[in-house]
Amino acid sequence: MKEKILLWILFIFLLPADLLYLIAENKSVIQKDLEKYLGGTPYRKVSLAALNYTLLYAKSFRNIFYYRTQKSIFLRNISRLFIKPLETIEIEGEIGEGFSISHNYAVIHPERAGRNLSVGHGVTIGKGNKTVNGRAYPIIGDNVAISTNAVVFGCITIGNDVRIGAGAIVNKDVPDHCTVVGNPFRIIKRNE
Repeated sequence: MKEKILLWILFIFLLPADLLYLIAENKSVIQKDLEKYLGGTPYRKVSLAALNYTLLYAKSFRNIFYYRTQKSIFLRNISRLFIKPLETIEIEGEIGEGFSISHNYAVIHPERAGRNLSVGHGVTIGKGNKTVNGRAYPIIGDNVAISTNAVVFGCITIGNDVRIGAGAIVNKDVPDHCTVVGNPFRIIKRNE
């Protein structure tokens, strides 16, 4: 009897998020984000059950989910009452599908980021001191991984297939297919 009651309570808590997902205009983008988290779940395919599991147990995914569903204010706010986002993760800007955050602390404010952006613990992506043509935030390409405590800031461009090492401070452009490390950053390897 207790299990049935718990299942009903869980159903009620998850219903607003499920409806939010089902009516989302960008459901395919949410699905691509969810795919990045499936390795930490008992599910191998994107489904409503996988979404619910991930919302409950992958706290950083909650923030991505709410970032993706900003247009549905009413359901989003109801869902946020039951499944709270982390206050330690901020997401703004335009970010492509396949976005993932590894841990529960990050500030992600690019001007624009491409597909498959992966962000580690404590990463900051944000505004620099100078503006160029009205832009002060980074533009990040596709398939970029930014490791723990790295900082990427300013009106710069990060190319495609770039790896930014832990603790790197990046405030200048980075070409495609590179690995960068350090403070000040330096390119240590061109990715093939």
